[in-house]
Parts: sequence; structure tokens; C-alpha cells
Amino acid sequence: MHADRPPSATATAIGDLADAIVAEARTWLGVPWRHQGRSRAGVDCAGLVVLVARALELADHDSTAYGRRAQGQGFVEHFRGHMDGIAVTQAKPGDVLVFADQAYPCHCGFLTERLGRPHLLHAHATRRQVIEEPYAGEWPAKIKFAFRFRSPGS
Repeated sequence: MHADRPPSATATAIGDLADAIVAEARTWLGVPWRHQGRSRAGVDCAGLVVLVARALELADHDSTAYGRRAQGQGFVEHFRGHMDGIAVTQAKPGDVLVFADQAYPCHCGFLTERLGRPHLLHAHATRRQVIEEPYAGEWPAKIKFAFRFRSPGS
């Protein structure tokens, strides 16, 4: 971007949406983890994405037709159709990352940033709550897909 030109309206809108997504996701920090949860009493990783989308009036696809163990590519269908698939290398704060433990996708969270470093905000089953932690360690090796919410009306 050239320094003496303002950002395009589209770039500004995308940046504003990404900031709103991260801000809303952070309001869920500390909420207990609950498989297929869809409230502040308890939420899982897919539920967190759905509820952040709803709070911002973004399109979402909610389904509780999934188990604790992934089987096939069904988990990814929660994101296709209402979000844009993007290259993992193009993911930015506010985007949704989808991970696989073994062969199949089974976990998701929001890419965020703290102190200039990438973080992952997600409902963590083992830690039993929504957390924001450095996007490091096991996470980069497990990433399979990245998705970006569409701006309302697009």
C-alpha cells in the first residue's frame, strides 16, 4: 500500500471485520469447554465459531452432527459455504484455522495476535475452557485449512 493513499474501502471493511471478530472471540475467554456447547455455560471449538459469527450477524452453519473423534471431512463442512477458503499461508487475525489430530480435521480456532506474535484462540478440551495461547508447538504442524468470514452483504 502506498503511504500517501488511504486504504481502499474494502481493505478497511475487512480489517474492521477482523478486529470485531477477534474482539468478540476474546469475550469468550475463560468460558468452560463443553462438547457441542452453544452458550456461555459451555462451548466447544465449533460452537465458539458459530456464536462469534452470530454475535456479529455473520453467516454461519451450525450442526451438532459430529462426535468427539473426527471421521472423514464432515467437520470442514461447518465452514464451507458460508466462509471463504484461503491458503493457510494467507491467514490473518480473525480467520478460522482448522486442525487435524490424525488424518481428519477435528478442531478449529481463531487466529489472533498478541505483541506482534500469532496466537490461537479456541475452546480447548484438555484445558476445559476457551483460551488464547501462542500459535506454536504442535499447532502449525496440525493445520489443514483456513477460512475467512465474508463481510455482511457479500
